[in-house]
Amino acid sequence: MSETRNPKTSRDALITEAISDIGILIRQVSELEAKTIPLVLELESTLVASISRVDNHAREKQAEFTAVADRERKIFEEKLNASVAKTVKRMVNEVERADGLSVRSQLLIALTVGLTASAASIYGAYLMFGNEQGEQAALGRAVMAVWGELDEKTKSIIGQGY
Repeated sequence: MSETRNPKTSRDALITEAISDIGILIRQVSELEAKTIPLVLELESTLVASISRVDNHAREKQAEFTAVADRERKIFEEKLNASVAKTVKRMVNEVERADGLSVRSQLLIALTVGLTASAASIYGAYLMFGNEQGEQAALGRAVMAVWGELDEKTKSIIGQGY
């Protein structure tokens, strides 16, 4: 096809022109591809960097949350222990003052104090740590919303964390 032929009919002229147009289109597609590949690579690197920032932010927030939860748990335990100790001491003082109480009555009082302290600690633990489920669910929904867009390394890191 390197030699040019003079078309003998209008059909031959149209075919030659169409082949020439196809060659021009192929060249333009190649040029467009050469221009878009760097853009796609840049967008991909931007996406990976964004995912990395989100992952780092999530880790930081989780570490902060863990630190706050530990601190609050310790404070709660200290207050609860002080309150239970105070209540038990008061109950013991009451029992010591009441000489007429039988051993059975004293056992019932001790059992009541123990059950009350247990219920208070369970309720307090629920108040402190019951809200975590909603926050963890929100974080899980956010991760699942972009799960298909994450690369395998990020998915692996998230899988190891949970």
